[in-house]
Amino acid sequence: MHDRPPSAAEQPPAPGTWRRVVRLFMPHRLAICFVVLLVVAYSALNAAVPLLTQLVFDRALFGAGGPDLPLLALIAGLAAATACAVGVVDLGQTWVSARVAQHVVHALRVELFGRLQRMSLAFFAATRGGEIQSRLANDTAQIEHAVKDTLPSTLSGVIGFVAAAGAMVALSPPLAGAALLLAPIVVWVASRSGRALKNLSEVSQRSRAQLSAIVAERLCMGAVILARVHGRSADEAGRFTAESLRLSRLGVRSGLVAQGVLSAGHVFFVLTPYLVFVAAGLSDGITPGTLVAFTVLQARLYQPLWQLLHVSTEFRSAQGAFERVFDYLDMQPEPGSDARPDSTPGPGALTVHEATFRYAAGERDRPALDGVNLTLPAGSTTLVVGPSGSGKTTLGHLLAGLHAPTEGSVRIDGAKIGRPSPGRVCIATQEPFLFQGSIADNLRYAAPDATADDLMRACRLTRVHERIMALPDGYDSLVGERGALLSGGERQRVALARALLADASVLVLDEATSALDPMTELEVVEAILAERTGRTTVMITHRFGALDSFDTVVALDEGRVAEHGDRLDLLGDRHGWYARMVRAQTGAA
Repeated sequence: MHDRPPSAAEQPPAPGTWRRVVRLFMPHRLAICFVVLLVVAYSALNAAVPLLTQLVFDRALFGAGGPDLPLLALIAGLAAATACAVGVVDLGQTWVSARVAQHVVHALRVELFGRLQRMSLAFFAATRGGEIQSRLANDTAQIEHAVKDTLPSTLSGVIGFVAAAGAMVALSPPLAGAALLLAPIVVWVASRSGRALKNLSEVSQRSRAQLSAIVAERLCMGAVILARVHGRSADEAGRFTAESLRLSRLGVRSGLVAQGVLSAGHVFFVLTPYLVFVAAGLSDGITPGTLVAFTVLQARLYQPLWQLLHVSTEFRSAQGAFERVFDYLDMQPEPGSDARPDSTPGPGALTVHEATFRYAAGERDRPALDGVNLTLPAGSTTLVVGPSGSGKTTLGHLLAGLHAPTEGSVRIDGAKIGRPSPGRVCIATQEPFLFQGSIADNLRYAAPDATADDLMRACRLTRVHERIMALPDGYDSLVGERGALLSGGERQRVALARALLADASVLVLDEATSALDPMTELEVVEAILAERTGRTTVMITHRFGALDSFDTVVALDEGRVAEHGDRLDLLGDRHGWYARMVRAQTGAA
């Protein structure tokens, strides 16, 4: 199963797309049947008006005995009643169609968001954020337009065309044949152009996704700073301009193809009346009223046919949008990614048995972790150290259930884990994520029922309370986009306070204090360990020379456990890996 959406070249044809679309509407089939009935009534009432016109000419105005004013008044009343009925039916059809459309698109949008939430971390690592946003925003918006406007227009166009053609045949089969003579040619042109429009729509949507990705990636604070520092602002603007120009050219091509269909329809609309006039001249018994009624019916025929020509181009674009959304819905989510908080967390004993992990299946390079064995008792405090690339963060992710080991197992209190376990294991990372909102909102993300006193107590432990209270709005102060209004150290300490509020049996700190100065880091770590006495804490760090509050040390090197034991025992081995690294960091002899 792919963790990324396949490219256009990789995508097989999807003959079942429209069958899946139909299934989306099955829960609303009664409402759709009602819409069809309303459209039939609308089309029948519209087709009846030209028949009244025939009565006006052949009987009320030019019948035997001269104008018949009472009959003319009756016909005028019927026409007015018919017009009112058409308006009421059209309003009802629009209301029901809009309700069905919004329900269908809402369900599709929610299902898509839920599926994306459950995808593996590898999917988000490999997929650009702008691409995901484009599927959720641009594609669903195009589907919404198709469902709300295009489908009702198609029903109205098809039924209206049939009703008008039926009325024409009832009036005069020869004239009806002349009026419909060019219709197959127009339908053929529309079909050929529709396929081209579908391909252009797919390419355009990919270009929009690329444009969204550029905006999301290059207009965040970090990217803007990087561009200015390296003098690449003009290059970034050029990249955006090139993609925008490509999208503009695709828009021009799509417009030309769509207009080609409409131009063919225009030729049909101009020539058809004259074909009807010629047929009338060659036929016997065509009354003026019949010809006038036929002329009015032609307008009734043109309108639905014009609708069908418009929607034929929109349907192709909608098909591409449906296929892109279905492509994401067909991806396999990560098992257990929607885990709920555990209301009865255990003591927090961790066991890692022969755990091996590779970030890509079949990867030939050495694994990130290779045959790791660890036993961390409940309530223990463990320091995980090692050089860059030794597998420390990967081990932290396995302990937190963010990845399942490729081989071997990770267990907490004897139960195998390969997915997040809210309430049992919590992780705080080096790059904390803060949502746009207040500090209090971000803190309560881990504990929605936390009181103001709970928030302040957690922030005092992480030494950020005084800084928060110095802000104009205190805990109600906004953090900005991804916490941009706070410093790096403040973001990390707010995130640490949030992790403490989760009150999990196991807390994994993955370089979660890297932005703090050594003295503050020592104070924060000691306060956290004191607060979590009796619960398991694992700290992953590069800076460990001054940390002496941990009773166990795990040293990783090239994905393997190089050393594992009591901190003081490891320090006693002067030639051991941990002792040498401590001397290198502290300068001790």
